Amino acid sequence: MSRKASLISSLLLGTVLALHDSPAFSERILTLEEAYRLADRQNEQVQTAREDLLQAESETRRARSFILPKVSADYNYLRRPDPLFSPFGVLRPESENVFSVLLEQPLYSGGRAMATYRIAKKGREGQKLNLNLTRETLLFNVARAYYEALKAQKNVAIEESEVKRLEEHRNNADKRVRVGEATRTVLLRAEAELSGAKARLIRAQNNFATGKDQLALLVRIEGPYDLAEPSSGAFSEKTDEEWIRTANENRFDLQSRAIETEIAREQVKFARGAFLPSLSLEARYDWVDQDPKSSFLIQNDRTAMLKLNIPIFEGGRRVAELSQAKSRFRQSEMTRNFLKDQVDLEVRRALLNLSALTSELNQLKDQVAFSRDNFSLVSRQFAVGLSTHIDVLDANATLLDAERQFSNTTYDRAVASLDLERTAGVFLELIRPNEGSEP
Repeated sequence: MSRKASLISSLLLGTVLALHDSPAFSERILTLEEAYRLADRQNEQVQTAREDLLQAESETRRARSFILPKVSADYNYLRRPDPLFSPFGVLRPESENVFSVLLEQPLYSGGRAMATYRIAKKGREGQKLNLNLTRETLLFNVARAYYEALKAQKNVAIEESEVKRLEEHRNNADKRVRVGEATRTVLLRAEAELSGAKARLIRAQNNFATGKDQLALLVRIEGPYDLAEPSSGAFSEKTDEEWIRTANENRFDLQSRAIETEIAREQVKFARGAFLPSLSLEARYDWVDQDPKSSFLIQNDRTAMLKLNIPIFEGGRRVAELSQAKSRFRQSEMTRNFLKDQVDLEVRRALLNLSALTSELNQLKDQVAFSRDNFSLVSRQFAVGLSTHIDVLDANATLLDAERQFSNTTYDRAVASLDLERTAGVFLELIRPNEGSEP
């Protein structure tokens, strides 16, 4: 190969390597905030809830139409073979054009029309709350899946560290066996422990891949990606009573249940309106053109009519409907009160869980530090014959257990903090998934 060709090959290879190291060829870094935005924008559950809201808005417009006047127009053209005459003139014309305009305005319906409209508006408010509740549930599941994936990723790193420690222990055991300071069973035990650690590493890697797949399903993301460690948010210090008060004011399910109670009250009014009379107005204009014109033709006719309908007897249907509506209203109130007690219990439980994990995390942090120092000391002692391989394996098991518990508790505490915000009804407000740049 000539010198010039070699130089061109080197330049091409350098260009390819530079492109491979560029961000376009690197794995995507998924942050928790981006996961929130993607799920909120693309998940089918949220899209379905948005469609429910659109349907509720259309239902509100439909219910309002029963209050507003209705105007309709008709045009009819009639043709006969021959006209019919009499001594007094034309009895039946050969052709006839009729154009009519009808105005219908309900004046009073016993309050049923307004009750229907108020029920529709309350239903629209309920669907808004249902949309927020769906988003809150989805995004909390996204956060939980995100931290579960981070937990699995950290467990992979912990298992990799254990493999390295046991490899070093196996090498030290091999050296001692070679110089006759230990029996071959020590080396075989070290090999067995190392094989078990490698198997646990494979299992941890599989769990990490499964966790990422679960997160990708919720977020609707494709292709390889890495996870970024979320920043620890500031925790609001409140008393138990303040958290409970916040939950009672902000929980979407409580607000939704209150709206359902209002709808049940309006349904009682609707059922009671069936006992009252209804009144409506009809105004009509008719324009008629005939050929030939009959003697009694009224070409422009205007009429107005009031309609009064008084219900008298319908077989007891109205009484049964009113009884059902009252029962549903009482049932809705009882369900709302029970839900309020459940919310108070959930808040207290979330506070206790977060407090316990916080205290446990402080203890585990010290345990990890002590376990690392202990393993380092015992490992050095084994290398010079001052401790046994059992001591090393016990120290390694203690360190591995401490690291796992500390890692798991760290991420469990982060989820517990978000769970407290969710049970208090402020989770969606604090994360603000729609803020920030579009991914």
